[in-house]
Amino acid sequence: MDPNFNLSLNLAGVQASGGGKSLIEGYYKGSIVDAYEAQNSNGGTRIVFKIGNFEGYGNAVRTTSITVPNANTKAGLLNVWRAALESMGYEPAQLDVPGLQLNRDTFVNRPAHIFYKPGDRDAGIYDEVKFLSATAWTSQKAASAAPSTSAIGAAHSAPAATPIAAPTLVAPTLAAPQTNHAPAVAGQTPDALRSMLGMN
Repeated sequence: MDPNFNLSLNLAGVQASGGGKSLIEGYYKGSIVDAYEAQNSNGGTRIVFKIGNFEGYGNAVRTTSITVPNANTKAGLLNVWRAALESMGYEPAQLDVPGLQLNRDTFVNRPAHIFYKPGDRDAGIYDEVKFLSATAWTSQKAASAAPSTSAIGAAHSAPAATPIAAPTLVAPTLAAPQTNHAPAVAGQTPDALRSMLGMN
């Protein structure tokens, strides 16, 4: 520990920290403030994105990364890259060119449309940052903000239908056929029965 230190800082044009709110789960528009290459633990490469300039959130910065495609890349990874570049405002005509060349300038200072879900450090859960195309971001944000009484809100907040059990079919119980004759009494002869019924 050295109490006799000297340092030089340049704070001209720097915004003081502490003025912003914490980001909660939701849809945000910011911009890419930094991008750099890093190594994955498995030896692969990824591009790390620092996203900031969220309106009303001071100097809040959130970080995410996307693995660089290689020969073994699954199609889903290319979908993620496409969403990220559309999120940054690139048009389909710009992205449909084979052999895109990307570098830091491709990303820095570009807009970023994201869905953010905070993690829980104590539980070992990382923040979730998902890039969305501007179109998907707009429609999903509108749907999440719509009251459940609106058509859009109802479609997104209606509880899942509870399956209804198929009715159980029960065979009807057949009643004994009705007759106009009194039942036979044990030990009674047919002649005695006819006599009792006035049939003689």
